[in-house]
Amino acid sequence: MSKLSMCSLFLLIFSSSLFAEDWPQWQGPDRNAVSKDRGLLQQWPEGGPPLAWRVDGLGGGDSAPAVAGGRLFGMSNRDGKEIVWARSEKDGKEIWASPLGDAIDQRVPQSKEGPGCTPSVDGNRVYAIGMSGRVACLNTEDGKIAWQKSLIDDFGGVAPMWNFRESPLVDDDKVICTPGASDAMLVALNKLTGETIWKTNISADSTETTSGRGSRSENAPRSEPPPRESNDNSAPTITGTRNPELFVSEHWGMTGFSKKVPNGQYLAKLYFAETYTGVTDEGQRVFSFNVEGKEFKDFDIWKKAGGPRKAYVESVPVEVTDGELSIAFTAQVQSTAIKAIEIIPQGDDSKTTDTIRVKAGESTPFKDSNGNTWLADQGFTGGSTSPGSFNTGGTSLGRAGGRGGFGGRGGFGGRGGARAGAAYASVIAIDFEGQRQYVQLTATSLVGVSASHGEVLWQYNAPANAMGINCSTPIFQDGLLFAASAYGAGGGAVKLVKGDGGNITAEEVYFTPRMQNHHGGMIVVDGCLYGANGGNGGGIMTCLDFQTGDTLWRDRNGPKGSLLLADGRLYLRGEDDGEMLLIQPSREGLLERGRFEQPDRSSAKAWAHPIVANGMLYIRDQELLLCYNVSE
Repeated sequence: MSKLSMCSLFLLIFSSSLFAEDWPQWQGPDRNAVSKDRGLLQQWPEGGPPLAWRVDGLGGGDSAPAVAGGRLFGMSNRDGKEIVWARSEKDGKEIWASPLGDAIDQRVPQSKEGPGCTPSVDGNRVYAIGMSGRVACLNTEDGKIAWQKSLIDDFGGVAPMWNFRESPLVDDDKVICTPGASDAMLVALNKLTGETIWKTNISADSTETTSGRGSRSENAPRSEPPPRESNDNSAPTITGTRNPELFVSEHWGMTGFSKKVPNGQYLAKLYFAETYTGVTDEGQRVFSFNVEGKEFKDFDIWKKAGGPRKAYVESVPVEVTDGELSIAFTAQVQSTAIKAIEIIPQGDDSKTTDTIRVKAGESTPFKDSNGNTWLADQGFTGGSTSPGSFNTGGTSLGRAGGRGGFGGRGGFGGRGGARAGAAYASVIAIDFEGQRQYVQLTATSLVGVSASHGEVLWQYNAPANAMGINCSTPIFQDGLLFAASAYGAGGGAVKLVKGDGGNITAEEVYFTPRMQNHHGGMIVVDGCLYGANGGNGGGIMTCLDFQTGDTLWRDRNGPKGSLLLADGRLYLRGEDDGEMLLIQPSREGLLERGRFEQPDRSSAKAWAHPIVANGMLYIRDQELLLCYNVSE
């Protein structure tokens, strides 16, 4: 081989290694969901990039892997144990698997299959947090446990409803995690020994003076109606009807309704009103329904009624020939929702057949102002009921916090136990005015604490929803801190300001209900914030101006899902179908550059975030791990 050829080969190898990088922790090298890889495909071929290898039998869980030193590290539940595992980056073969203890039985079904933590790799050690709150340090070479702590037993933490899902932050000599106890909201552990360095006390009086704003209600989205006071049990005002009581309680999330009736002609009347404060504009709840073969597509309650808390009734003449009136509902954006259904016989049948009236969401029959009796909620397939107020821990929130209520010992609502202060987000580290801080979205607020001592520096409540289900990692970029959640909340941006006395406040720049990011994460690219806006009922890919919060575009072709950025392209994984999209960032609209469906899709939601490391795309689907070559 000539010297020129050898030189060219050396440069090729050097360039290849220069533009490939590991993914050693949650959301990558800088904990912002941005890969530093270069030389990746800018357009995918039909069917997607080539599959390099696959692994089956991984064990259950939503843990996306970390990639470091030629190995992948992740978590699973397997054979009744909660484990941390290591696999070869080359072919996915298992190198070791270490149990942390027995797997716990989560009482809520979503994501109960196993852990959601992405381990953090630091040199020859890897750190992980299990669903049970076990924090473990393991040797990367053989998986031996160096030390282990419990967020519950050692720090008095309370497991949230979906248990602990945080990915630990390793920073300098510390491991940062969130027990969620009032005197140990965050803790710093010595990364070599596990000994406690500091604990954060975040009781109400300790944060009052450092909070940029005092209360959640003050930070409510500006376009939302104010929630009722906690001692006000009156129904929200509904206009456009003589019977506003028909438009308060509801059934939501259903897929069908049926009622046995004699064959004949009927007028089916469907009663709607948008009373959920999480919906603040057209396009935020869209669904379809079919009444005995008559299709209503892209039905938007807000648009049909002309705004919030306005009555709208859809009257549909139908003929029943099989002894049952049936309605099918299909969610598109947010969940399906209805207030009442009335089935009125027509023609000769009206003389011999009674009108059937069903009040959605009601637990007992009641009479309206016209003296008509409405049956309690019945006949629906799937979904849940809401009486028109959200109750948590005995406090009526006027549905500002979302739908339904959670209870249970030690869970959200605190029936007989402490409320969890930990949510499901993961800590980031930032530097401001020469001071290192750790920023976390807890169950109640976005907080910043001192990296050296753990004391609270500032607090911002608006992005935390009233249900405490706050999942997305905060963002610190271009001088702004941004955090968001679903369930009727939204996203808020703050600017940190240091006063003459040295105190730091978080001054709100804007708050928007147009970025109710559930758990797929958000990314800022060239001044644009990308993420899915929507909660349990689905969502829509949205792009905002990061400095102002103004909506630049929304596109239903971009499903609700999780994001990463690599080599100038957004990778979006839809949570329902698990399909992968390649998107070119643009202020003008969604520019798709490829799409493919993963093989052997499980029935679980695709909640493990995709990652890109060293030219490879990794997709986790419970027991299955797929590796695709996305290099040019």
